[in-house]
Amino acid sequence: MDIMGWSLLAIVLLVIIPMLYPAELPLVYHIYHIILFVVLFIVYYLNTNIIIPNVIKRGINLNYILLFLGICALVISLMNFIGNELNIRALVYQSLYPNEEYRPEEKKSYINYYLFFQTALVLSVGYINQSYRKWNLEELKNNELRERKAKAELETLKAQIQPHFFFNTLNTIYALTHTDLEKSQEAILKLSKMMRYVMNEENKFYVKLAEETSFIHNYLELMSHRLPKNVKLSYELTEEHPETQIAPMILLNFIENCFKHGVSTEHECLINISTHFEGDYFVLSTENDWLKNHQSNKSKGIGINNSKKRLEIIYPEKHKLEYEVKKNRYHSSLKIKLV
Repeated sequence: MDIMGWSLLAIVLLVIIPMLYPAELPLVYHIYHIILFVVLFIVYYLNTNIIIPNVIKRGINLNYILLFLGICALVISLMNFIGNELNIRALVYQSLYPNEEYRPEEKKSYINYYLFFQTALVLSVGYINQSYRKWNLEELKNNELRERKAKAELETLKAQIQPHFFFNTLNTIYALTHTDLEKSQEAILKLSKMMRYVMNEENKFYVKLAEETSFIHNYLELMSHRLPKNVKLSYELTEEHPETQIAPMILLNFIENCFKHGVSTEHECLINISTHFEGDYFVLSTENDWLKNHQSNKSKGIGINNSKKRLEIIYPEKHKLEYEVKKNRYHSSLKIKLV
């Protein structure tokens, strides 16, 4: 029990219970209950700091039950001895019933029940308190372990994203060097900005939405240089809530997927990418052609599966991922609760 609990017990024992009697009680009554309060205080701390940590390992056992009953018997014997020495029963009885003769055998069992209840209550509260503390400590340790595990898994997933992302981007720049030197130089500049972003935000769980949007914008600009003329790219990125926090590079694989599976040199293709807010949810919508020759490869690679795992860790029950194929168009919608 804390200070509040002990203060409440002291008020009940030393103030409220005496007030319930119809007559003024003798001084020995108050002395007796002060001693009882001190005894219960000692019993509580012996129980919580010595007995429970050493006797109880996995819940209540026979040894603790025997000690529990033994302590109750010891307290009853001790307080009966003190009560007899102070002659408290006779003095209290005479204060309450001055015209009657005191008979000790009539009140002895009542006093024993009273002492047993007080002692059992203090021991039980101590056990409950220690059990709660132990559970709380274990829960804190488990939470810390889960956080460490999640952090380690996130670091692994982010480490997988970076080489995968740079490999694809370098392929884009390499292709540009053969067709347009000026655009390849612009692409290298954009890539340097993106690399700086990735390196700066590598150890962060969250970044500003404005920074993530800028990163995506540079990526889309970079990819637009590589697209053949028959592929049209349309994108619109929201500027709402720029200070809102979001996990870095959480959107990249869903956008990258459009270029990986929605580009063909044989016919006209259209890629639409947009971000906006729907209430508290940040929404990424993508749309691209559903190419039959790419369908078998859709589930391959680390990209989408990687992002799904990150979403489950960072935004459990706070994200929705939906996708469908409609009229040979692949539609995906990712909603993340950010606000």
